[in-house]
Amino acid sequence: MNSMNLIPLTGIPKVRPGDEISTFIIKSIKRKKIKISKNDLIVIAHKIVSISENRFVELNKVKVGKRAISLSKKIDKSKEFCQLILDNSKKIIKIKKGVIITENRLGIITANAGIDQSNINKKDFCLLLPLNPNATARKISQAIYQETGKKLGIIISDSVGRPWRHGLTQISIGSFGISPIKKYKKDLFKNNLYDTEVPIVDEIASAAGILMEKDIGIPVVLIKGYNYMKSNKDSNILLRSGENDIFK
Repeated sequence: MNSMNLIPLTGIPKVRPGDEISTFIIKSIKRKKIKISKNDLIVIAHKIVSISENRFVELNKVKVGKRAISLSKKIDKSKEFCQLILDNSKKIIKIKKGVIITENRLGIITANAGIDQSNINKKDFCLLLPLNPNATARKISQAIYQETGKKLGIIISDSVGRPWRHGLTQISIGSFGISPIKKYKKDLFKNNLYDTEVPIVDEIASAAGILMEKDIGIPVVLIKGYNYMKSNKDSNILLRSGENDIFK
């Protein structure tokens, strides 16, 4: 049985475009005098990744099309914001006043294509998701390895809604170094299990999310003690293809 210890990495400064997230993480670990082990994990809120990649968009500079104008009237949001949603979506799933459920460009089903306007301290700006969170997770893991000699699993998280349930939870939108899925073949009584697959990176992201409260500014959590399977597969394997998704 695993025993996990979740450690919020405090003291990380406000991230600016061009900053190296790995540098802040390493400094926080050293400042807290934490001894890094090879099976440690780090969960990072996507927002600081997006900021470091300068994924800001100024709304008044967005070129608006006819579809966005029509959409704006249906959901009571600005036509510029609606255009951003369209630009960052593969498909519109559902439209209701105040919200659009989309399959965003990363293949994740989420509200408003995952575009964020909270906690960014820039009026009339929006923050898009990272360009390639799996690649960023790999880059951060490699930077930490160069500094510490330890290959850590990295998870980049975001909050999403859940069908037929209130509230948001954290999931992995990008990962590296940890197998995203844990498969169980036998139950407690040694009976065969055929379809029991646990999205372990989502569960870890959700656990870390308890410490990443929206109003206290802790964007990184170090996890010690979980014995996970190393893997080069990333979080994209969690996405169901269209033919296997009965709700699309």
